[in-house]
Amino acid sequence: MAQNIYDQPDFYEGYGQLPRSLYGLDGAAEWASIRALLPDLKGKKIIDLGCGFGWFCR
Repeated sequence: MAQNIYDQPDFYEGYGQLPRSLYGLDGAAEWASIRALLPDLKGKKIIDLGCGFGWFCR
C-alpha cells in the first residue's frame, strides 16, 4: 500500500499534467504574486525545500 499519495500511479500521472508541471512557473497562477515579494536573487544560492518538480528553484 502506498505511503504517500505521490506514490499512487494515477495521482502522479494527473499531477504531471497540471499546467505548473507542464510549463513550470509560466503555468503557476501564483507566480506573479510570489515574484513581487522576492528581492533581487541574481547571484544568490537558493534551496527549494518545497515539494513538486522544483520549478520555484529554477
